[in-house]
Amino acid sequence: MKTSCKSRCGLVVVNSIVERVILFVMSQIIFGILERTLDEEIYFSPHALEEFGKIFWLDGEAVGFYTIKKKGTLCSRCSGQSYLLPVLDTLFVRTLWRRKGLALQMLEDFCSSFPQEEVLGVSYPISARMYEVCQKFLEINEEERDRLYEVESPGDWGQRRNVWLGLQVRRLPKNRQSPQTITTDKTHGDKHEEGKVPSLLPDSVDPAWSISKADTLEKHFEMGVLPTGPVATPDNTQRNSGRRRTANHAEECENTKQRRTL
Repeated sequence: MKTSCKSRCGLVVVNSIVERVILFVMSQIIFGILERTLDEEIYFSPHALEEFGKIFWLDGEAVGFYTIKKKGTLCSRCSGQSYLLPVLDTLFVRTLWRRKGLALQMLEDFCSSFPQEEVLGVSYPISARMYEVCQKFLEINEEERDRLYEVESPGDWGQRRNVWLGLQVRRLPKNRQSPQTITTDKTHGDKHEEGKVPSLLPDSVDPAWSISKADTLEKHFEMGVLPTGPVATPDNTQRNSGRRRTANHAEECENTKQRRTL
């Protein structure tokens, strides 16, 4: 789709019937059929005649577009609810012109078009490619991080999710660990790598006992001597003392019996 009109360059607001037809062809035929990937799960509904949109013209050819649900417009013809904030509803760049920063330019244009609005929306659900665009945009424009939300219509606070926070959550591993657990595991891992503490302790050992025994073993390994007998730990010492007291008590009882017999 090309034009001979030289004034059509960059982002141009859709006004004429011809531009409406071009918008329809790109959203329903080019994106919907010709350039649609097998893993693409998002479809664009036909845009209403009064819906605000811009077409991206490059070298006289229409290469992309985006549309907006303006604040106060009806969410649908069957609903009496209206959008509570401006929402970026659809955005598309043709395959041959991707990876050239055009989507980033359109997102920047959308945000700069509403300087008085404290909050702006991106229509739910956001695709994986659009998340990449949002991430790049928010990394460059930090002041927009508290302003851009993924929203469901009509965009009440309970239907908004901050895009920047959503990006941080997507980066987290599935099996999350607390910082304390990660630090502890890293410390023990470093000690095992250095050969200081061998992995001789069972997982079910009492923590207090394992720490004292580990310290004792660590001292033996640092001196280069392996312990040949039982390692002296507080628990072992206490048990040995108990055995000695029992043996002494038995000897005293035996001596008393002998005296009484005599």
